[in-house]
Amino acid sequence: MISIAEIRDHFHRSIEYLASPGTGMRVGHADNCYWSITGLESPFANRLAVYNEDPEVLEKVLQPFHEANVPHSLKLGGAGLVHAGALISKGYSSEGTTPVMFYTLGPEHDEHQLRSGLVVKEIETREELQLCKEIINDSFQRAADTAEKYEDPFPEDASSHRYLLLDGGVPMCTTQFIRTGTFISCFATATMTEHQKKGYGEELMRWAMAKHAAEGDGVILLHASVPGQFLFSKIGFEVVEYLQDWHMNTPQRMSRFTHEELTFGQFKLRQVQESDQESLIPHYNDELIAQWLGIPHPYTAEAFGVHLKRSRGWKTSGFGIDWLIEQNGVPVGNIGCHHTDWKYKRTEIGYLAFANSRGTGVIPIVLRQLVEFLFAEYGFERIEVRTDVMNQSSRRAAEKAGFTLEGELRRNFLNKGEVTDDAIFSIIQSDLTR
Repeated sequence: MISIAEIRDHFHRSIEYLASPGTGMRVGHADNCYWSITGLESPFANRLAVYNEDPEVLEKVLQPFHEANVPHSLKLGGAGLVHAGALISKGYSSEGTTPVMFYTLGPEHDEHQLRSGLVVKEIETREELQLCKEIINDSFQRAADTAEKYEDPFPEDASSHRYLLLDGGVPMCTTQFIRTGTFISCFATATMTEHQKKGYGEELMRWAMAKHAAEGDGVILLHASVPGQFLFSKIGFEVVEYLQDWHMNTPQRMSRFTHEELTFGQFKLRQVQESDQESLIPHYNDELIAQWLGIPHPYTAEAFGVHLKRSRGWKTSGFGIDWLIEQNGVPVGNIGCHHTDWKYKRTEIGYLAFANSRGTGVIPIVLRQLVEFLFAEYGFERIEVRTDVMNQSSRRAAEKAGFTLEGELRRNFLNKGEVTDDAIFSIIQSDLTR
């Protein structure tokens, strides 16, 4: 008896041949997750399936899609269903549920004679492959991508069998069967919109099922669309499991800070590493830093690990980024972006100076140069600094860097159990010329 894990593995890995040299596709699998990225501007062309419940694994497998900055679809199944809330918070839209289905082939029951006028041919030319793609785009109402980031390999792999059904010589529908051992994975069964509900899809599927049964194949696996489920159920397919379908339809929601290191004169900004723990913990145990930032005091190795994990999560999710400031190789403070809104092009900057640089003007200098960089490189429209109204050093740093005090938000921040007021500073690009 085949296990559900084997079904998932056979099905998702059957398309790995599409990542042939020169196609532009990337594929991979790890930790019960499977992905393929073409770079085309369609969620259907960039796909991820997650059956793992670990949040860190989810972030890891999402990262290539975020880095590619393309729309994509994501399927959750099994233990991976726990991630639904996380996807909502990241801006993914729910597209409902669809089934994975299977059919057990047998020559004794899989025989089919095409009705009069119909012919099926296995594609042999690139022109026929293009016909199949046009039928798929029409059937699923997908716009043809003109970016040419991906090209189907041709000739196709020996494991792939793509069929085209014609009626009186006119192409009507297509399907693709990919063989892995005695398993067949079925993809992209599609009929031209104007010829749907005329039985063409069923004719093609029954013909292909009879062909592969006669050739000794054992089981067909497929992931059905909502309209396709009726057809596949009618011809004998059974449901293995239901998957949640999620889409990231706009790459705008996937914008990320991509500069892990920056250099502003004698100051270098870089990501904090595990190896920094011993040298940085004494700085974070400074009572003045603990007073305004609400970090644990005393500051421990455990707190450092939590901070490091959170910072990496900010960068992966697009929420922000955190840099260590070094002056001539010596750590002198931190600065970073958070609460970033990529749609409205705004972010908030936070900063702190270590005791060895306090009062030397490090923060205003770095803050100003970072602001100029963010406007130029990332196109932000507005950058904010929010600080406790009583934090005079932070307020002076914002003012020296060119920020304007807009007002106060009363009872807006919780610091060590005490609700405090925030002073709001902002800077926009036109302020840079003042």
